Amino acid sequence: MPDEFRSDATVQLEREYSATPDEVWDAWTSPERLARWLGKPAGPVLDAAEPVRLTLGDGDDEWADVSVITADRPRLLELVWAFVGEPSSVLRVEIEPVDATRTRLVVEHRGLGSSAVGYGAGWQAYLDGELAGELGGAWETSGWDVRFERALPIWRERAAAAQGTSSATG
Repeated sequence: MPDEFRSDATVQLEREYSATPDEVWDAWTSPERLARWLGKPAGPVLDAAEPVRLTLGDGDDEWADVSVITADRPRLLELVWAFVGEPSSVLRVEIEPVDATRTRLVVEHRGLGSSAVGYGAGWQAYLDGELAGELGGAWETSGWDVRFERALPIWRERAAAAQGTSSATG
């Protein structure tokens, strides 16, 4: 399944990593590992009674509050994602073994509204760079900003195709 943009403001990306499902799960749920590739959580995300602030950058407006909807180790993590200034959305992370040494990851982020194109490019930049590096595999070493800017036109085209138009913004 290729990466896709759906007309309901959902982005979906699929990757395979040279890691076990438990290793991929830990990269998404261990506060220390999550801080190395995505953002620094204010505490453990799993079993938190309240949403956990995930600091994604250095700016005052670069954070999301996340709370668990479903956590089924090591195959499914579903979160409410509330990025500052945006309506809440749902982030679904599916993890499945391909073989003894490889794992397929499917990230689906839905309910994104007009921010979907940016989220598609952002998730692509994180999954191909920081997460791949965290899992010890080959990864795109250019900076996140470079990867994001390179992915943005691709996601604009996907959005345009999904909506049946010749251009999309984001």
